[in-house]
Amino acid sequence: MVQFYFLSVFMNLLGGLSLMLSPITSQRPAIAGLRVFLRDPTVSLVTGILAAVVGAFKLLTVIRGDIPVVGDFLPAVAGITVGSTLILEHFRGGQGSRFEVFLLEHKAAIGLSAIIAGGVHFLFPMVLFL
Repeated sequence: MVQFYFLSVFMNLLGGLSLMLSPITSQRPAIAGLRVFLRDPTVSLVTGILAAVVGAFKLLTVIRGDIPVVGDFLPAVAGITVGSTLILEHFRGGQGSRFEVFLLEHKAAIGLSAIIAGGVHFLFPMVLFL
């Protein structure tokens, strides 16, 4: 479905931006305001839940002419990973299993990979593995 395609791109970009802006301190008011908005606990939790759910549904839905599961694998995994990281960040705060600690320690890299996956998925919709 085209709606999940759009939501996948949008949530990957928004979730990735949320994770990327958290360690950045900027003197520019627009970036600082965006960071404050995206790092609000409620906005962060809702973004994480939506990114994870859209990523999971992206594995199940197929755009006409695309290969099931394989065609949207990277954006779906990026959405699930970004969503999981945002949710873990909200509830855990740093303690937990090795996997949880790994996600939280590398949240900037996860955010960057989600932004790249969302951008490439937007530009090349029918490419295999994208």
